Amino acid sequence: MSRARFLVLGLGNELFTDEGLGVEAARSVDALGLDDVEVVDGGTLGIGLLPEIDDRHGVLILDAVVAAGTVPGDLVSLDREDLMRSHLLLYSAHQIGVQEALAAIDLAGRAPERVGGIGMVPFSLETGYGLTAEAQDRLPQLVSAALDVLATWGVEVPTHA
Repeated sequence: MSRARFLVLGLGNELFTDEGLGVEAARSVDALGLDDVEVVDGGTLGIGLLPEIDDRHGVLILDAVVAAGTVPGDLVSLDREDLMRSHLLLYSAHQIGVQEALAAIDLAGRAPERVGGIGMVPFSLETGYGLTAEAQDRLPQLVSAALDVLATWGVEVPTHA
């Protein structure tokens, strides 16, 4: 059986409140059952995600993102170059591994044609399981932004607000 052409990769550590934003958003995308889209809870696996990224047409990363000039709840759209520049933004401990995985796939000549990311600036990164109420309220906007990207990549997505 062949793999789905598109991968939605939810990243984050759910033991640090809003650090789990990417994982929660990915679960919401997964619940839609989109054709030709596989959703993976990448947690904090980093470079261990290399086999998941390999042989895909498009990879969309969802994560909590801290970037200069942003405030909690802001959405941040990232392209391939943004995802490779660690000095521009800080995910968490898993960022370095994801950058390495993307670079390794590129060096192997098997990089996805499309790579992007959607992140949300967390309200809290305190120890604790589950999103803050503020992040939970903004989660639909993160999911909607992810669906917008997938739609531009040619994935048929349901109409969403």
